[in-house]
Amino acid sequence: MAWFFCVVEGITSVEMYVADRNAEWLGVPRLVLMENAGAAVARNVTGRFPDAANVLVVCGTGDNGGDGYVAARHLHAAGRRVRVVALGEPREELARLNYEAVRRLWGVGLVVVQSPLELLALQDWFMWAHVIVDAVLGTGIRGALREPHATAIELMNIAPAPKVAVDVPSGLDPDTGEVRDKAVKAAVTVTFHKPKKGLLAEAARRYVGELVVEPIGIPPEAEVVVGPGDFAHLNLARRPDSKKGDHGRVLVVGGSLEYSGASVYVALAALRAGVDLAVIAAPEPAAAAAKAQSPDVIAIPLEGPRLSLRHVEKVAALAERFDVVAMGPGLGTEGETPDAVRELFRRLAGRKPLVVDADAIKALAGEAARGVVVFTPHAGEFKVLTGVEPPRELGDRVAVVREWAARLSAVILLKGRYDVVSDGSRVKVNTTGTPAMTVGGTGDILTGLTAAFLTKAKDPLEAAAVAAFVNGLAGEDAAAELGYHITASDLLPKIPKVIRRFTF
Repeated sequence: MAWFFCVVEGITSVEMYVADRNAEWLGVPRLVLMENAGAAVARNVTGRFPDAANVLVVCGTGDNGGDGYVAARHLHAAGRRVRVVALGEPREELARLNYEAVRRLWGVGLVVVQSPLELLALQDWFMWAHVIVDAVLGTGIRGALREPHATAIELMNIAPAPKVAVDVPSGLDPDTGEVRDKAVKAAVTVTFHKPKKGLLAEAARRYVGELVVEPIGIPPEAEVVVGPGDFAHLNLARRPDSKKGDHGRVLVVGGSLEYSGASVYVALAALRAGVDLAVIAAPEPAAAAAKAQSPDVIAIPLEGPRLSLRHVEKVAALAERFDVVAMGPGLGTEGETPDAVRELFRRLAGRKPLVVDADAIKALAGEAARGVVVFTPHAGEFKVLTGVEPPRELGDRVAVVREWAARLSAVILLKGRYDVVSDGSRVKVNTTGTPAMTVGGTGDILTGLTAAFLTKAKDPLEAAAVAAFVNGLAGEDAAAELGYHITASDLLPKIPKVIRRFTF
């Protein structure tokens, strides 16, 4: 598609993780990516060091070590004498598969070590090598170096053979280029897909050596299409000593005399996505209906049949106790409601992350955003918000959403067959969902998911993108069970199952 564009620039370790996992979601197995990465390392070793007969590969326990095992296998097949030092048996499934493949090769020397003393006993191996392949840590470094990794890095640096680093020299921070303790001083660093940002830092140059960027089969769509990798942006962890409210508080401002269900869907979806408290501030008729519909939500009544200017002070004060505010579902557009929405927006924008949907979008056309604001319009609401009809062709749609997100200084999640999310610079496209979701209420569930994930992500673009992904899959699961005869309520029990599928 013409709207995809690739710029060779630095990528963070999290962005690389996302692209790697999302490539698999798109049908490119991670085992293939690992095979391509290891083969690329071997190709660079043989090409740059044609006379190096003895190659030592030092492998960690993660995916970087898996790349090293693949490289060892290819180097062995190319006629090099290969020895492998494993710093413990692999803990990652794909790395273990390639470890087992190397272990079965009687022409490759393989030793598993657990301690610095065991490593020191292999000093002769380090001196034997004409080239050493560093496949210890890669982008997996976290905090201070542990043993036997620290000793392995020292032994590699002491050895006179040139070092070829796999993806990132072990010990170097892939995002900043900092070395907190020690790092491998590589002659060549073979990195994959795109250079990691830390490799481009001036301070990293003496560790990186010659930087080679090798494609390994990750399609450009993997950085654009939302997939399982995007869950890396969410903090879903729970401490054993956590208490109510630690995992998110969402305030829903919605409902009216005519519409009571929309705000309930928002609150219940937020709860299903893992927040501790979802409270609805609604006009009295909607609040009473919300309490009758579910004991899981708290509804605070606002006097009268509709949101009005007299409620602004109360709602603004209430919002101070919450992490995220979702506005719009079921409010209607009659009377003072649009004026009340605009006043609340002016008071809360920049103070609280806001998710703006439905009737609130209609009220806020022309308003300038401040702080974290996510608009979740369908095509008609997008036109009201911007004055522009969203194009049907995906590439044009992406361009328009990006343009208006930049103009509004907000994140826009444009709902449709393919959901388009942009913060004015970056773009994510969600392809999950089903025509069965045209039923009313599914957009309200998306609003609740977006609000919930805003409590768990620093990046509002990713919060909105993952919300669209989860919402679409919940709809797909409901339709797979019930056919096209689903209601929005059928999505709610599917939400935790979808989240669990990709996070546990």
